[in-house]
Amino acid sequence: MKCPVCGAVYRPSSPPCSTCRRCKTDLSDLIRLHDQAIWHHRQALSLFSQGRHSEAVAYNNNAIALHYSNANFHALAGKLWALQGEFKQAISEWQQALKLDPQNDVASNCLQMIEQMSC
Repeated sequence: MKCPVCGAVYRPSSPPCSTCRRCKTDLSDLIRLHDQAIWHHRQALSLFSQGRHSEAVAYNNNAIALHYSNANFHALAGKLWALQGEFKQAISEWQQALKLDPQNDVASNCLQMIEQMSC
């Protein structure tokens, strides 16, 4: 997560500090949103592992709405779209994940599998 004012990367510290280390901007609201997004994503992963895909979609969509720039959220969205047979949307989500994180293994592997299946 980056500070919206100066662009410094926020890293949790001990003891916890909710201000930007560089510009001292209060990031507490941003941190709270980030934590909520992570919570929603973890719920989605749990539901996904239980085969409760439609519920997982709702939680993961909430995670994306709260923190759009997390590649893992988009990678899971791609899997969930693929499970619904919506491969165009799945590919779009995996591509978005790779834009955000070119090293995202889930998105990369899924796109490779789709490419191999289309040959």
